[in-house]
Amino acid sequence: MSDEEIGVGDEVVHQSHPGRFTVVSIEARPSMNIYSRILTIRSRDGIVMRVLDTTVRRLAPSKN
Repeated sequence: MSDEEIGVGDEVVHQSHPGRFTVVSIEARPSMNIYSRILTIRSRDGIVMRVLDTTVRRLAPSKN
């Protein structure tokens, strides 16, 4: 993971699913995997997934 951690509300892309997702919740690191957190992400189409933070990349904020 990068120096700046992913937070709720950040837009991310997942390594194996097309499109952008928004982080809706973050769970604590499970004791069996101290290197990753579990994120719940949601797409604009309503797809919701629970994934490890190491499988997503945070997008730069849009410049509107």
